[in-house]
Amino acid sequence: MDDLELMVKRCDEAIEQTPDQADLHRDRALVLTLLGHQAKACDDVAMAVSLLKQSSQPVDPMLQHELRVRQSSCKQSRTMAGSD
Repeated sequence: MDDLELMVKRCDEAIEQTPDQADLHRDRALVLTLLGHQAKACDDVAMAVSLLKQSSQPVDPMLQHELRVRQSSCKQSRTMAGSD
């Protein structure tokens, strides 16, 4: 198993244990992007953004910024593919 695929598996396991942590979805999105799985990565970005919106806890500004940038990248990819 390749290192990135192993990282995805570990992210999957962590998300299974604590599915409401936006940073775990962000991390898996990064690895999926590196593997070339843009659509799956964008799904994780959308989930992370949704979790942040639902959170009653203070949100890390860097996490918010990272997700905004990745969300913008996802939108650009969909636009270029003609699906947005």
